[in-house]
Amino acid sequence: MFTPRLHSVEKTLAAALLALAVFPATSSAQDFALRVADGDRALVESFLPPTEVIGGFKGGFYFGLDASTTYDSNFFILQDYPESELVTDVSPRVMYRSDPEGGALWSVEARYAPIVHTYWNNSNLDGIDHAGGVTVKYTGARTNLSVFANYDEVSSADRLAGGFIEGSILNYGIKGSYQLAPRTALLAAWTASQSEYDSGARSGADVYTSQISGLWDATERIRVGPVLRHTLTQSDQTGERDAIAALVNLRYKWGERIFLDASGGIEFAKNSRIGGGRDSGLTGGLEAQYLISERWTWKGSVQYATVPSPVNLNYLVEDLSFDTSLVRYFDKGSLEFGVGVSFSEYDPVGTVTTLRDDDEFLHGFITYRRKIFSDRVLWTNSLRVAQNEGQKDWSQYQLSTGISIEY
Repeated sequence: MFTPRLHSVEKTLAAALLALAVFPATSSAQDFALRVADGDRALVESFLPPTEVIGGFKGGFYFGLDASTTYDSNFFILQDYPESELVTDVSPRVMYRSDPEGGALWSVEARYAPIVHTYWNNSNLDGIDHAGGVTVKYTGARTNLSVFANYDEVSSADRLAGGFIEGSILNYGIKGSYQLAPRTALLAAWTASQSEYDSGARSGADVYTSQISGLWDATERIRVGPVLRHTLTQSDQTGERDAIAALVNLRYKWGERIFLDASGGIEFAKNSRIGGGRDSGLTGGLEAQYLISERWTWKGSVQYATVPSPVNLNYLVEDLSFDTSLVRYFDKGSLEFGVGVSFSEYDPVGTVTTLRDDDEFLHGFITYRRKIFSDRVLWTNSLRVAQNEGQKDWSQYQLSTGISIEY
């Protein structure tokens, strides 16, 4: 949802999002099933400044090449007899931005990247994934409007799907804001996310999210306002879930050092395979960042998502995740340490033959990034460890190295 740094937030954010969106995905991307819930965060994704920008995105056409190799100790995330794998990803990419300096009434941003996957022990899985997207923006005196569409194909392990998956996700929508008064803004968004699985007996989901929010500048540091959200989730596994939520959104900014974006409230949900009225529950999320100094940055987040289980009939997954990391910057690079924990509760929404255990997922990482060759190449090295306990117990570690080249 976010990442952090200091100067020219609007200009650098677009470059960071485009670059991160096409960076090759390896089997460390284990939350594909949760991505259909990203529409809940459409109104707050641009609040915080980016931490890592691969390079200066000047506008017009921009080309690059990403390549990485990852050793995975448990490629299929199996409890018994884990199988290791060496994965190599190569991804040329092209991006376009029509308004590099900002200020134009209309602007267009687009990206495309084919991702070539090769596997040392499972060559039958070799293939090409495609990732791309386009955003059209209108920036007026009081009105900002964005229409977007993104499509990503994924080949990776997914912890909620219980193994290696091949699938795709399409998300599109419209979002905007209107400045009602000098201290009051109105925000609204409609988004759609659709996931599909191409391998195994797994079922994707369609999630449609509508939300409207008001933000009032209570002080120079605090913005607060109500949020009304409607979410419609459809899946062959769980039927239809209709949810209405009322939340309060709080944004806190202290100069260029402390950023906080939090929301919390109550959601009332009704499932088509359960009789009766709506059940209530808490919902919300939090993103925080503290620029401790020019050399140190702390980031933290709490995220909550409800998605259909891709493999368990009549089960919804209620996932609560906590993540934190600390970044140390150097003249030519950075070192980041991070840990996280996710609690995935499986809630039956219809007739089930067996009770499904909940999962607890722990993970940690160390990542070193360094710019080389006149700062046009970003070299990244990572160690990731993970452990899952619940329906299936498994552990995993990954060692990866990769480069991102601008030209």
